Amino acid sequence: MSEASAAAVGLLHMIYPYAGTQQYVTGTLAYIEQARSSGAAVLIAAPAERHDALRARLAADDAVSFLDTTALGRNPGRLVPAWQNWIAQYDDGRVVHGVNDVTFPSRGDADDGDARYAEWLLNLAFAKAPAWSLLCPVDTSMHPAAAIDALTRCHPLVWDGAAQQPVADYLTGPYATEDLPEPPASAERLTYRLGDLPTVRAAVARFAQLNGLPVRRTRELTLAVSEVATNSIRYGGGGGTLLLWTQDNALVCELRDDGVITDPLVGQLRPSPTRLGGRGLWFVNQFCDLVQLRSAPERGTRVRLWIDPPSDPERTAREVAAGLGR
Repeated sequence: MSEASAAAVGLLHMIYPYAGTQQYVTGTLAYIEQARSSGAAVLIAAPAERHDALRARLAADDAVSFLDTTALGRNPGRLVPAWQNWIAQYDDGRVVHGVNDVTFPSRGDADDGDARYAEWLLNLAFAKAPAWSLLCPVDTSMHPAAAIDALTRCHPLVWDGAAQQPVADYLTGPYATEDLPEPPASAERLTYRLGDLPTVRAAVARFAQLNGLPVRRTRELTLAVSEVATNSIRYGGGGGTLLLWTQDNALVCELRDDGVITDPLVGQLRPSPTRLGGRGLWFVNQFCDLVQLRSAPERGTRVRLWIDPPSDPERTAREVAAGLGR
């Protein structure tokens, strides 16, 4: 994996299936050492507990930087813009070799497919970017074989601990996302058209407050739903339907309309500072803990927004009572 080979394409994206900490450290260090020997900068995006395991085996070197991935939260839709931000820090001409040790906490079948999709989108997002390489470790002991196989097909390359090999059945696209399960029959339902946005915002704010969401998060959820509803009115046939329900203590808002979204990277790429418009779904991804988008001709578009419960319910109760959500 030389610097010359990395320069042949925008992104060399490889999965590293491993079993246990020792294999993780050995295989990841081999990748890092190959990158350092070629003069590349190395950026390790991993939970803080992983940093110590790797630092203990690495000589001090300003070519290796560590980032804590916990700030990404639970939303896979933040992965592409995060790597946009991280690799943009290197403007000295060096090729960047990254370690993408990012695991989004799972809600089960509700979002495992969206985490895989985020990995596949990296290939599309960086196809024309300056040359760089990315290793994605995944612990095979923590996932069923079928899940590992599905995730492997989202990477064009596989790392065996010492070298890269092509993935024979890599998904070149288009990517087939899993259908979303239907909302419960008890979900609150509201149709909206031009002029109904105040009613939509009021319904979402009431729903959030009834379910104990802090004031700041209530405001963010209301803004996210309002943004998607505005898109429905402008581009989805003049209006749509809003559904509200709770699932596993999370607040879920789904918006449906008759429009079709054809760009798989909508809401994924960090907007240019000079760009006017087209930022809405990107901001929605920053506000929400999961954004699931499904769109197809004859079926229209569904955008499902999730807000997870606060980590400190007692503190949240005090904040809601005081009107001071943080």
